[in-house]
Amino acid sequence: MHTLRDSSDLLDDVEALRDRLADDGYLYLPGLLDPAGPAAVQAELRAALHGIGWLTDPDRLTVSGDGLRFERRSFGEVYPAVQRLEAFHRLAFTPRLWTFMETFLGGPAFCHPARVVRLALPSADPGRYATRAHQDYVVQHVTTDALTVWLPLTDCDRTRQGLRLIPGSQAAGFLPTDPEQGGRRPLYLPVAADDERWATADFRLGDVVVFHSLTVHGGGPNSSREIRLSADVRYQLTTEPLRAEFAHPHGWPVTPDWDELAAGWESREWIRLDPAVELRELPGDVDYGAYLAGLTAPPSRLLERRRTTGHDTTGHRTTGRPTVDHPTVNHPTTKEATP
Repeated sequence: MHTLRDSSDLLDDVEALRDRLADDGYLYLPGLLDPAGPAAVQAELRAALHGIGWLTDPDRLTVSGDGLRFERRSFGEVYPAVQRLEAFHRLAFTPRLWTFMETFLGGPAFCHPARVVRLALPSADPGRYATRAHQDYVVQHVTTDALTVWLPLTDCDRTRQGLRLIPGSQAAGFLPTDPEQGGRRPLYLPVAADDERWATADFRLGDVVVFHSLTVHGGGPNSSREIRLSADVRYQLTTEPLRAEFAHPHGWPVTPDWDELAAGWESREWIRLDPAVELRELPGDVDYGAYLAGLTAPPSRLLERRRTTGHDTTGHRTTGRPTVDHPTVNHPTTKEATP
């Protein structure tokens, strides 16, 4: 397993950071945030998960049993307990993170109201993904230059692995999905859990990974006795459209809408959308697999910078776009839903 390249030495050079994202498809920024913020969110998540019987103790991350699974029905039965936490949604607006993302994107930006809490339960199977390999564009559909910020809400190491991704994979464009990988929708890619191209790191609270919507990524296995918690929050320019379902909570309509989840919050600023953002509905009269098969990603402003002067993922200059082999698979994957 490769190690993610640290880009924190480029924090004072936004153009160099943009070049790095165009080259690698991601930015790994350890220690970008004060760990106190994610730690406070973790504490609220522990209390919520203990309240629904998933943890043995609100002060620990130990799961309460071996039979816990996150399935489709969990979006309505389990997920509301964590999605209604205002502190979780407020985390995406931490001033240092917000300033960084708006500066990096180069204009007025917004954060998708649909934010993901990843609940990676323990498994004895070392070849099992916590989240299967995919590209975020497969669910976003309309804006290529939406950036995902991945935030660890627990420390991660090789036994409780966090985000993993394939450096340079964004250069291959939007890849065809494989229905054989399971899931309610055909969203996932045929990439083996032991594929030699994967890269990850030992993450700590306060670390940040930013990656492009075309970057292949997933979540590594969790062989510990503790739950692994993380967040996916996505940012884009207000001049780019948003798939309408992402104005609702992640998991909606199985997960309740904001009227229920945000009741009692101090502020709803965390879920307010700028009226300038164009919302586009998903076509309702087509088979989802057929829709994806005919989908192409619009040109990327962020990735096009590498056409004339780029670098490969080892830092060597290139004369054009790198070639990324189409992922292949020979490894079984789980059929369970993953939040």
